[in-house]
Amino acid sequence: CKLSKLRASTIMTDYNPNYCFAGKTASVNDLKEVPRRNISLTRGLGHGAFGEVYEGLAVGIPGEQSPLQVAVKTLPEVCSEQDELDFLMEALIISKFSHQNIVRCIGVSLQAMPRFILLELMAGGDLKTFLRETRPRLHPSSLTMVDLLNVARDIAKGCQYLEENQFIHRDIAARNCLLTCKGLGRVAKIGDFGMARDIYRASYYRKGGRAMLPVKWMPPEAFMEGIFTSKTDTWSFGVLLWEIFSLGYMPYPSRSNQEVLEFVTNGGRMDPPKNCPGPVYRIMTQSWQHQPEDRPNFSTILERIDYCLQVTDSVPTPVSPPAASYADLHHHDNHGHLHSHFHTHCQGSSCHHPAQP
Repeated sequence: CKLSKLRASTIMTDYNPNYCFAGKTASVNDLKEVPRRNISLTRGLGHGAFGEVYEGLAVGIPGEQSPLQVAVKTLPEVCSEQDELDFLMEALIISKFSHQNIVRCIGVSLQAMPRFILLELMAGGDLKTFLRETRPRLHPSSLTMVDLLNVARDIAKGCQYLEENQFIHRDIAARNCLLTCKGLGRVAKIGDFGMARDIYRASYYRKGGRAMLPVKWMPPEAFMEGIFTSKTDTWSFGVLLWEIFSLGYMPYPSRSNQEVLEFVTNGGRMDPPKNCPGPVYRIMTQSWQHQPEDRPNFSTILERIDYCLQVTDSVPTPVSPPAASYADLHHHDNHGHLHSHFHTHCQGSSCHHPAQP
């Protein structure tokens, strides 16, 4: 089978010329195999790109506490060869990272069916849901500007690490970021590499294909020409920053994906979220410069976030804008994605999240 062939070989960067991570090759043999008997599933967490995701316990993993709480991504026993390859690629990609703001791969269990990827458990859930849950309703939001900036800083640090290692994520968004907990001391991490994983698919290079792309998070050169660079992630981070300071609203309120494509291509940009500090909005607009070379790198973005942290101690807690002004158009594409004539097929989790206001 495909997996056996992969285990017998090393996946070199020439398999996909766009992928290079700190000069390292990605070998299946580098993955830490955890015996199935050492893993128990405790409860379901939801549905991922391939199959169910569970909370579980793992024991007897060298270098880890025992038992260890983990998130377990599963691959159904009945799946295509391409799904199996994609599943493996996601494990390979995440296993190469070592940073406090990127979700850690604990190991894999590939010798038994269904196949598992074990990730560190992020008890706070995804950032988009967290932001939506903290919107002020009858009472003010419990989040301060400093809280929001700290979340943004965490993700920017993860992005800086990826940028320094010439890795392009391609889908930086609140739905793909996870929190260690919901309370004080929370740490935000980049937690989904579905679009990054898909750069390995052969169909990525096949002209005329159709893809589900996160248009509302993409710069013009990405959705018009299929060009992805680290400055693509800079643009997406600007949209993520808007998500954070709007407390989880869908970007480009009241615009369909096709309208966003035309709006952005013609130079249109989002207004600041209500009560967003000027210096924070300036980071957004700088990230949305039309020319990629005019956008800041993540080291510069971090410097500007640190400046914002210094000057926002006295700024009031953000207040969620009236729902009507940020209404999503549910009769348009419900995923915040658009079918594009860009040649790839996204099966990442970013393509499976229902739109929410």
